[in-house]
Amino acid sequence: MPLRVSEPAVEREENVQTVSRLQRGGKPPNQLDRNPILILLALLFAAATATYSFVWMYYVRWEPNAEIGLDIKDFSPATGSIEIANVHPGAPAEQAGIRAQDEVVAIDGKSLASSPNLVQTILLHRRPGDAITLTIRRPGQPELLHVTAVFRARADQGSAKEIAEEVIGSYPIVFLIVGLVVLFLRLEDRDAWLLALLCGGFIAASAIPSSTAAMSTSLRTFIFAYRAIFLGMLPFTFYMFFAFFPHRSALDRRLPWLKWLIAAIGVAITLPGIPMGRPHPWAVISRITGDKAARYGTLVYIDSAILLTLGSLCWSAFRTSDNEAKRKFRVILWGTLIGVLPIFLTRLFTNFAGIRVPFWLDFIDVVLLILFPLSFAYAVVKHRVMEIPILLRQSARYVLVRRGFAFLLLLLAVCVNILLGVVLSSMFKMQPALAMSVGGVLGIALAWLAAPRIRRIAERIDRAFFREAYDARMILQEMAQNVRAVTSREQLPPLIKKEFEEALHPSSVAMYLRDSEANLQPAPQTLMPAIREHLPVIPARAFAGNNGFRLKEPIDASEYGDFGAFIPELRPLQPECLVPVPSRSGELLGLIVLGAKLSQEPYSSEDKQLLGSVASQAGLVLESIELAERMAERIDADRRVQQELQIAGSVQRKLLPQQSPPLATLDYAGACVQARTVGGDYYDFLGLEAGRVVFVLADIAGKGISGALLMANLQASLRSMYSAADKDLPQFLRSVNHLFVRNTETTHYATVFFGVYDDLSRQLRYANCGHNPPLLLRSSGDVERLGATAIVLGLFEPWDCSVMEVQLFPGDILTIYSDGITEASNRDEEEFGEERLIALLKRNKGLGASELLHEVLNTVQAFSPGEQGDDLTLIVAICA
Repeated sequence: MPLRVSEPAVEREENVQTVSRLQRGGKPPNQLDRNPILILLALLFAAATATYSFVWMYYVRWEPNAEIGLDIKDFSPATGSIEIANVHPGAPAEQAGIRAQDEVVAIDGKSLASSPNLVQTILLHRRPGDAITLTIRRPGQPELLHVTAVFRARADQGSAKEIAEEVIGSYPIVFLIVGLVVLFLRLEDRDAWLLALLCGGFIAASAIPSSTAAMSTSLRTFIFAYRAIFLGMLPFTFYMFFAFFPHRSALDRRLPWLKWLIAAIGVAITLPGIPMGRPHPWAVISRITGDKAARYGTLVYIDSAILLTLGSLCWSAFRTSDNEAKRKFRVILWGTLIGVLPIFLTRLFTNFAGIRVPFWLDFIDVVLLILFPLSFAYAVVKHRVMEIPILLRQSARYVLVRRGFAFLLLLLAVCVNILLGVVLSSMFKMQPALAMSVGGVLGIALAWLAAPRIRRIAERIDRAFFREAYDARMILQEMAQNVRAVTSREQLPPLIKKEFEEALHPSSVAMYLRDSEANLQPAPQTLMPAIREHLPVIPARAFAGNNGFRLKEPIDASEYGDFGAFIPELRPLQPECLVPVPSRSGELLGLIVLGAKLSQEPYSSEDKQLLGSVASQAGLVLESIELAERMAERIDADRRVQQELQIAGSVQRKLLPQQSPPLATLDYAGACVQARTVGGDYYDFLGLEAGRVVFVLADIAGKGISGALLMANLQASLRSMYSAADKDLPQFLRSVNHLFVRNTETTHYATVFFGVYDDLSRQLRYANCGHNPPLLLRSSGDVERLGATAIVLGLFEPWDCSVMEVQLFPGDILTIYSDGITEASNRDEEEFGEERLIALLKRNKGLGASELLHEVLNTVQAFSPGEQGDDLTLIVAICA
């Protein structure tokens, strides 16, 4: 069945991805310039991984005819022996007195130190009734033991267990398919390479079967090298993959060097482990620490890196607030935890607690592990986490012809592979498995070289059997290339008209575009001259619902009859098919109206598929253009607002004192450094008669424009009545509070310090209305704080305050400041604080008022670099 337009979400997302790549300067998926070096590397990786996987799966099924009933560990070069991991109950080995943890140093008098593979070779080729003599070193006994056991026929394990063993022995297939398919579909994607390498690491995680002792030396060397490299680097690839996929992890952002440390350790245990087929430290390290300690150190590194990666993945998944990221994380996180965590914990107990894993628990772990690559395959297909192009579902006839051609190619490739394997095996005396692997590599290389000709044959099939499908793909490619040149709404309609006319040959094409009021305006470039001036606008309500009429996908007249009955404005066009131009959210951005085909054929489902795909791309273009237009308008509006803010800031700075009334006994200065262009802090110096000066410092609750307006309101109230402060300071402040309450909202208030200094007596009368207590640093070094004498202004009425007096002496320093000074914080979120301010004043007692003021401001700004959080307002007065 062809892909119906009633399922537009899949094709629309594919088109969204295609156009987004084109807008970034890319190419359509089938026109990507593949890097030949990447292709070669991918082919080499595929050949090596496929060879290792199939050789491992072949030899893991190769069981000897006889057994003595024991399990052994890997050969230890440090001790020149092989440790016995387990002895089966009732088996010949148990009857001969062999125990777990015994170390075999020789077999039939031949030392294992000179031939590490001797044990596998001997065990694989014995028959029931054969005897074997093992030389054993038993812990706690100084003398070597010589025990003889007789081989018995290998016991039948039962059909259920055999089936389970087949599943365990086939698990690399899933990792192989997922890793290679994703890699070759996204060859230039870093994440695809990391996923492929990660799959290779999990394939190499299982131990090499003991039966590999029967293979050739060259193939065994390759198997050992592959396992040591991919298993040794598995912690790095596992960590590296989730450090960047699907988004960069929080752990990597905080500790970017950690991944390179993991990589360095991985290389250090990989290279020396190649001859042994497993990660292992350098021999000198093993001699220093002992072979057992070196082995446990390797396991600690691998397990720690995997556990750290799982923790990092959980951290990133649960901390993200982005819905798109949550969608991608959902399948990946649980697939990874369910697939990897059980087998990780099982191996942890096995390696460090010496607990042998029951067979069926091992089977369950492997089955769960398969969920790990399957979760990625599901996420790739269902949720498109790696933007792999979605294959359009096609008709049965198309599947038979195109897929029939693909099946013939596959069958030919298999025949070529078998033929090459037979020729290589007979000519060069290769092992069958190695010959088939080499033949597979040569077959892949031949397929790559023949790919251009195969592609041309596929195009001819499309032209011969499926003209419409071929046209659809060609038009999409042409449209994708031309979309990049569209920079305005006026350029899109003629492009759409041209493409549709060439592909479907309709009698007419007209396009409507949405205006600012959501009505659809006809695009003159697509209309015939006879109706260009007379075609009405389609109102927005036309698609709100008429007898169930909903325009969500391309529809033709066969479904609704006469469109003119539903939308009278379209009657002059005699439409046969309507194609909506949707946004990403499904809103209607435009409408394409097609007349009947010149061939008199109806619009087929394939036609609607083509129309919907091109309309989706057009919708993306229109969204981008509208976004650019809105951004331009916003930039222009922001520019005008910024100009107005600059003017307001200039006006506000004029409200601050431009000159200071002179005093004989007091050197003083003030400054305000605003956090924004305009702010809510305010200070002032107001001269009274008989050598008295008013000091005011206020902090408005609010920043920006609102704070600036409130500050101007308060400043106007203070300046209009300040002369009354000398006679009755409480009454003056009550009047100011009354005006502030009456002229502002109930949530607005201000903290104010208001002081009157007498130059003759050196006395300061003050009222502190909820403001930070000013600091009075005495010449002796003592500090006094001028605490609050009233609550803040602007919240309550009635309101009252008390007035306090303080005597100043020569050398005293009075510092009045806003909370922006003491609450300025550094990168560690530590505030500057009052103690630092006092210490700063004490260190700089010899400076004048202006110099001390600038020293404080510079120190606070250096302490709190970056964007300023609050206004910095300060008055410094030094008594002479």
